[in-house]
Amino acid sequence: MSRLPAALMLALATLTLAACTDGGPEPERAVTVAATAATTPPSTASASTTTAPSPSAAPTSSAGPDQDMTTPPQPPAALVGAATEDNAKAVARYFLSLVPYVFATGDLSTWDQLSGPECSFCDSIAATAKEIHGKGNHGTGGALELNFTSAFALEDGRFVVGIEYLETPSRTVASDGSVVEDFPDTYSMKANFELRRSSSSWVVDGVEVDEWAGKQ
Repeated sequence: MSRLPAALMLALATLTLAACTDGGPEPERAVTVAATAATTPPSTASASTTTAPSPSAAPTSSAGPDQDMTTPPQPPAALVGAATEDNAKAVARYFLSLVPYVFATGDLSTWDQLSGPECSFCDSIAATAKEIHGKGNHGTGGALELNFTSAFALEDGRFVVGIEYLETPSRTVASDGSVVEDFPDTYSMKANFELRRSSSSWVVDGVEVDEWAGKQ
């Protein structure tokens, strides 16, 4: 994933949450809780965590800036599963793993299916992918190494999921193979999701992304 989308995620984090907290929740519609919900669960929430490698771990040798990311990630069974914390974690991890694939291919079909109507982050990633491919370019590399994941359920049926991950080096490449932009650094990041299980599918309502520990 390129640094441009990552910077865009950071810049839109506050806007995303502020825009999604206006007014109360509506049936079958995306809404987003305040930023503090991702770090301070209410006393009535049931927290769930998944232990994984530390976010400071070195990226794998295969995660280079020229890595082919055109193979879509494997959809988890949780996509058609019930509204549980474990399924919410699996859906959030899957959605995040789509980012380098979207930049590599411009294929937004699954991304759009899971994106809620109020998710500014979702819209921004889609717009950036369209801009890249509209110029005849594509992304390479940028594999996301997903680490520690936590989740808790809110009383109204929504879920907040936190994912720590590494964003590995990437490039934007022209159709002739020349490098348009080079992003050589690896960054430690954290994404806080809000999502819910509607009557027909899971919906990502909002995402807040922050730099977790800087460059690796």
